[in-house]
Amino acid sequence: MNYSTICSHHHIRAVLLMCVVILNTSAYAQNKETRLSLNIRNATLESFVKQLENATGFSFVYGEEVKLTRRISLEVKQQTISEILQRAFEKEPIEFEISGKHILLYKRPAPQKSVSRKFTISGYVTDGASSETLIGANIFESRRSAGTATNPFGFYTITLPEGETELTFSYLGYATRRSRFELTKDTVLNIPLNSNNELAEVVVLSDKHEAGIQSTAMGAHEIPMTQIRNTPSILGEADLLKTIQLMPGVQAGMEGFAGMYVRGGGPDQNLVLLDGIPVYNADHLLGVFSIFTPEAVKNTTLFKSSFPARYGGRLSSIVDVRTNDGDMHRYHGALSIGMLTDKLHIEGPIWKERTSFSFSARAIPTVFFKNLIVDKDGSYADKYNYYFYDVNAKVNHKFNDRSRLFLSFYKGKDHYHFDSYDSNSSGNDNTYQSYYRDNSHLNWGNTIAYGRWNYVFNSKLFCNTTLSYNNYEMSLNGDMEDTYTVSNQIRDQYHYTSRFSSGIRDWSARMDFDYTPVPQHHIKFGAEYIYHTFRPGISTSKVQDIDDGTLQEDTLYNTSSSREMHGQEVSLYAEDNFNIGSNLSLNAGVRTSLFHTQGKSYFSVQPRLSARYDMGQGFSAKASYTCMAQYVHLLSSTPFSMPTDLWVPITKDISPMYANQYSIGGYYSGLAGWEFSIEGYYKQMRHILEYQEGVSFFGTSTNWEEKVEMGEGRSFGLELMVQKTLGKTTGWLAYTLSKTDHRFKNGTINQGKWFPYKYDRRHSISLCLNHKFSERIDVGASWIFNTGGCITVPEKATIVIRPDGSVEEAGYISHRNNYRLPANHRLNLGINFNKKTKHGMRTWNISVYNAYNAMNPNIVYSKYQNGYDNYNNYYESIYQGGNGQPIKREKGKTTIKKLTILPCIPSVTYTYRF
Repeated sequence: MNYSTICSHHHIRAVLLMCVVILNTSAYAQNKETRLSLNIRNATLESFVKQLENATGFSFVYGEEVKLTRRISLEVKQQTISEILQRAFEKEPIEFEISGKHILLYKRPAPQKSVSRKFTISGYVTDGASSETLIGANIFESRRSAGTATNPFGFYTITLPEGETELTFSYLGYATRRSRFELTKDTVLNIPLNSNNELAEVVVLSDKHEAGIQSTAMGAHEIPMTQIRNTPSILGEADLLKTIQLMPGVQAGMEGFAGMYVRGGGPDQNLVLLDGIPVYNADHLLGVFSIFTPEAVKNTTLFKSSFPARYGGRLSSIVDVRTNDGDMHRYHGALSIGMLTDKLHIEGPIWKERTSFSFSARAIPTVFFKNLIVDKDGSYADKYNYYFYDVNAKVNHKFNDRSRLFLSFYKGKDHYHFDSYDSNSSGNDNTYQSYYRDNSHLNWGNTIAYGRWNYVFNSKLFCNTTLSYNNYEMSLNGDMEDTYTVSNQIRDQYHYTSRFSSGIRDWSARMDFDYTPVPQHHIKFGAEYIYHTFRPGISTSKVQDIDDGTLQEDTLYNTSSSREMHGQEVSLYAEDNFNIGSNLSLNAGVRTSLFHTQGKSYFSVQPRLSARYDMGQGFSAKASYTCMAQYVHLLSSTPFSMPTDLWVPITKDISPMYANQYSIGGYYSGLAGWEFSIEGYYKQMRHILEYQEGVSFFGTSTNWEEKVEMGEGRSFGLELMVQKTLGKTTGWLAYTLSKTDHRFKNGTINQGKWFPYKYDRRHSISLCLNHKFSERIDVGASWIFNTGGCITVPEKATIVIRPDGSVEEAGYISHRNNYRLPANHRLNLGINFNKKTKHGMRTWNISVYNAYNAMNPNIVYSKYQNGYDNYNNYYESIYQGGNGQPIKREKGKTTIKKLTILPCIPSVTYTYRF
């Protein structure tokens, strides 16, 4: 073969090779533009790469240093390979490059320390339609893996190096928004987010840094209003506290009532806040409902442990309720008519873009319920009347981007009235007449008013200042008259009137600061001053007695059974939420408080610490320690919360209550749309109060300090929770295993030995489900199971013969709370029928409370039956023939009686949102 032939062959091979390269490059260039639809769930990096290689023909090249921090879950429709990779690695330390048929993956280099300047971006995240601030909205800068969240007033701040910046703003139920710009100076960036119809069916139980699996805090849950409205409740009344009762570690005191007992604590150990103001009685209808109207509420957060340092004054839980600020752009609202209450909510602009209002009201239609229960028998009649109402009003004014003012008012009241009378006449022309009347009133309620000013000093420092007035009062009035007349002249008359009132009034001033010096540190600090006025019980009574036409007595008694008591409380706090490396986050804080009363001061230092370690692949672990102090007590002698329960302060002889709580937990969120958690805790309590044996505080507070004993408590438990947070079906399953004991070593209660707390329930299960069939129909169901609480029951009886010959029976009790009640359980169901109308949305709700009519005991009491028909037979059985020799006593028995007042109750509610 000659030289020219050889050259020709080499030329042909080169041309062919070049053609192949061109064709391959063209093919993969086309593959780069090919749009794919994929549904990837919980994939490792290896499985993710394999799926893309099979779908596209590309080959991935990467080294061992390229790793995911969590598994990949995403669903894409008609996107290019570049768009898919950008979404998959958006929050991962991985970058990619497409080169021909290869896709190169390499570890994103850590940000290099440089002398480049840093600037701060700050502003508010709001609803695009109403300008309502969004609490807990997420802000993330993916290039630098830096992020933050809005505070309870919708404000955020984040500090980043100068240069090109792209921020992602996201919030549950809203379309994600991105903002890309060149950062060259401190920047104010207010972001409105628009609602996303595609996410309307999603219910996420934790979506902010202060609550949920991704937060540093333990035992913290955000309760979305969607979940509260869709959880079936009695008489169709959506209730915030009833929904919280379905959380692990939270129990209702009595079946069907709204009381809360959190991790072994009493009802007075829960700090319930309405826009940061304490609520001393959050119940209506003796606890069947809470005072919170769902239409007025924007956000609710529950803390059971690892309390942030900015909260204090209670031992067991914090329920932080935030209300709507009002729509800045348009008028809208809702009208609801139910079997028990009617509700109205309306909000809108007073001055567009500047001033808005929000108004909500709820009440029983008293015209219908007035004298609803009337028993008549001739001239005798009993009349009962009861009603309650709530009013929430707020005005929100925006001076500018740095300054906002809020004025708010809440008023709620319960009123009960009983009137019984009987009259008779006889003789000629009704000469003789008798008249009897018993009239009583019981009223209780809260009044709260506050002014709040938000001010942004600079891009790193936010301040909230609050001045508030808070008053809870209860009054019990009675008027009884028994009169006998002859010829219209009073011959005999007994007239007794009584007035008893109790309550607590606070004036307070508070300043809270949010300071973010660098992205890794989010510092909160502040101070609060409260002036308390306690009225444990002020009573008057008057007796007027006329006998045979002569005035025998006309006396005024007990003008004051307990004087007013005052207390001054000062608190300072500081906390820092910061990261150590990429996996460990801490929240460390301390709260100091001083309470001064009766010439004595109590000072406490309360450290708080919680930590979260991200183990990758969706696994994380948390631990926390919390110290809490409480300066007020609630004295109660009934098995459920009553308005006659007395709020009393610590005194020179009654010490503050203290609690130390230790918690540890494990969490998993690697399965898309699911969250799993397990938490264990141990809590010690000191100086808890209980009434002495046989003592009651009902209607009197005289010498209350002498009627109580101080002791200690301990509670430990295990809580498991499984949540489904995405999709048409959402909800959770929670299980709690717990034990709570009390001991009063220096008193007479139970001989100083440990005994179970009356609401110690070993096992508790709650299941809550919601399913959205379509935009028109959605259903909800909740099922609970609790082992029984404890009561004290005499186990045996003995006969005591006194020197005067009288016979008395006395019960023998081995220890306090010696009898455990049977378990209780119930199923609640609800369905909503929604229909869009020309001007709004119409909803019919049909609910069934206690669907299978479980006869759970709402009230339980013990009764001893000795087996004898009357006292004479009983007395004669003690002695034989008068010789004074006792005989064998017939054996009696103690029975437990239960009263069920909440059986199966269906209800219908109509709501129109406009």
